[in-house]
Amino acid sequence: MYSMQRTRWDILQLLKRKTSGTVEEFASALSLAPMTVRQHLAVLEREGLISHTEQRKGPGRPSYIFALSTQAEDLFPKGYDKLAERLLQELSSLQSEEISGLSEVGKIDYIMRRMAERVANGYSYEIRGITIEERGPEVIALLREHEGTLSEWIHAEDGFHIEDINCPYQRVAKEEPSLCTWHVSLLSHMLKTGIEVEQCMATGDTSCLYHVTAGGESGEQQMKLPLSPTPLAS
Repeated sequence: MYSMQRTRWDILQLLKRKTSGTVEEFASALSLAPMTVRQHLAVLEREGLISHTEQRKGPGRPSYIFALSTQAEDLFPKGYDKLAERLLQELSSLQSEEISGLSEVGKIDYIMRRMAERVANGYSYEIRGITIEERGPEVIALLREHEGTLSEWIHAEDGFHIEDINCPYQRVAKEEPSLCTWHVSLLSHMLKTGIEVEQCMATGDTSCLYHVTAGGESGEQQMKLPLSPTPLAS
């Protein structure tokens, strides 16, 4: 994680969420003077972490639109090594009869869901909340600390939502949406409730947004994915 200066990391997170922004938008969001924001942006640009384009709206000084660079994306937590270790663990313990008769897609789906259940069980002793309102923030804290997400627990009129602005497996997930199955299943097991996907970075959205469904309070797993899982590349 980028940690040299907190305000600059906050700016990078804002850009991660919104994809672009202006000095005025950063100043308003961070409660800082525009001059202070410009100084931080200048440092970030010198370090190659952001770039800007000029936008003119009539006479007067132009506005500048800032965006993350490819180099900055690498500062956000990644989990490729952990994912590889978990998949190897599942494959080494897999019995042939467990996946006998399943299609290629079904085999991947089975492995992903079993991996999610194993990981969720490993976290279960740290989740003490009884109600979904109590479990939610505990799960989010665990995901942020151990899984590399930048998740937020959101109260809404239709219940609860989880928003992630960082996918630790984004490069793989864009090619192999079966990873979305794994993450949704993990959330569902940890929260002991149903999960519906409302938007997904693997399909081009700027964040992943999940609706925590009240109907799953008894432990029922309800997963509506935007993509059909496909086999992992060989």
